Amino acid sequence: MGGGFQLLYTNYEIDQIAKRDERKSDVFPVFPLFFSPEAAVTGWTAPGVIATTDGSFTILAENAIAEGSAVGTSLFTATATADNAVGPYILVDDAGGKGTIDGGTGVVSLATGQTLDFETAPTLIFGVKATDGTDNGVGTATITLTISDVNEAPAYVEAQFTACVEDNSGADTLVGTYTATDPDAGDSITYSIATGDTNSEFAYGTDGQLKVAPSKTLDKSATPTYTLVLHATDDDAAPLIGTATVTLSVESTCSGAEAIGAMFASVLLSAIFSCLI
Repeated sequence: MGGGFQLLYTNYEIDQIAKRDERKSDVFPVFPLFFSPEAAVTGWTAPGVIATTDGSFTILAENAIAEGSAVGTSLFTATATADNAVGPYILVDDAGGKGTIDGGTGVVSLATGQTLDFETAPTLIFGVKATDGTDNGVGTATITLTISDVNEAPAYVEAQFTACVEDNSGADTLVGTYTATDPDAGDSITYSIATGDTNSEFAYGTDGQLKVAPSKTLDKSATPTYTLVLHATDDDAAPLIGTATVTLSVESTCSGAEAIGAMFASVLLSAIFSCLI
């Protein structure tokens, strides 16, 4: 037979080898070469970095939201990291109803019917939960949102006032006290008469008292009514003004039936005149 080498097995030997291999596979079972670890939320990248599943972040002044912002204003976006796709996002703390969240994007917005007021609440705290979309692992971020202060105009209790002073009232006769309130702590208010005091017959002081001016006497026959527009101006770098109107009647007397009758007659005459036009 040439120079080759040939190994021959009988049928019996081949059968024994096969049985031996079967016994080995029973002792050493074959395992798959992969495993599936539990998926989870691993951290947060917005509105700031949180390196843990659960944690907190404060949005500071440079990214604060201004008080008075409109409903629907985006307050912040929460973005979680996870082994798989994240979804959905849920608000577990909406700061007393202030926020609403888009479950798909994590955008938190000012809810309908809500306002932001620095003087009442300079910060708001939200809780956002994210879920790993495959294996339902969760993480929660606690977000403290800073609200920034903006200048607000002084405001009178009412926009329209009526008053009555008697004919021939002289200097320093009190017409009424009309003060405004500034929502911004620390602001001072200056009072003035914007229009309606053509002859400078009234004085409007720092205490909010409207009086007949010095050396003046009111004369019903000359001017029976005045429409005085009052201003309350704050001392901010860019001042804001609150406005109120005082309709003043000069009457023979400002008490009892005569005053009521005069008022009724005025209203009746106005109604009749409107019908004739």
